Amino acid sequence: MYDAPKIAVRVENEVSNPTEYICGVRQGCPASPILFDFYINDIFKGVRGVRVPGLTSRIPGLLFADDAVLLAESSVDLQNALNTITEWSDTWEMAVNASKCGIMTISGELTTDMTLQGQKVNSTDQYTYLGYIMNSKWDVSGTIKNNKNKVRKAVYAAYSFLRRSDVLRELKIKFINSVLMPIECYGGETFGMSEARCKPIQSEIDKAIRMVANVGKSAAMERIRGGLTI
Repeated sequence: MYDAPKIAVRVENEVSNPTEYICGVRQGCPASPILFDFYINDIFKGVRGVRVPGLTSRIPGLLFADDAVLLAESSVDLQNALNTITEWSDTWEMAVNASKCGIMTISGELTTDMTLQGQKVNSTDQYTYLGYIMNSKWDVSGTIKNNKNKVRKAVYAAYSFLRRSDVLRELKIKFINSVLMPIECYGGETFGMSEARCKPIQSEIDKAIRMVANVGKSAAMERIRGGLTI
């Protein structure tokens, strides 16, 4: 499959002459994500990581596709981890764009510059990982606000569907439970499900429920949610 692979470039109706390439995976090939996972799976080898209560081994970081998060207990450990990533990247001819990287400290300040492949890595107070917003103070308000805005956009996009009289109510309820609710609860393990915290998000869900039930703002939402099994 990768014996002397070739690549060509199409611009409108013209296709360039094929040329061989010596690194990388085929774009659009079903095997490419799996091959890339094998390729990058040892990137954390040699990284000290952090201790997590209840676990016997240290956790070096988080890895999802080409998104990597390093975890360190001190600035010295962090720079050592960055050096390990630099060595791995240089060995396998990978270039890291440090401008897309950031360092977030928890309960402390970074007093020295951190470098990755000879590039300075800037500090940040907020970081988004797989759609979840984290900040240096462990404040979850940003995540709740982000979930609220995403639910609002989803409700707006489905407005005509929710208002249609020729669509079964059961399908609308299914949409709320299978689409809107997962958006609402994303990252809920960190901010919990208390009524006070979830109220901003729940208010957006209730807009969709009112459309399905065809009731106004003064309706008793708790009773309606129970009646619709939402």
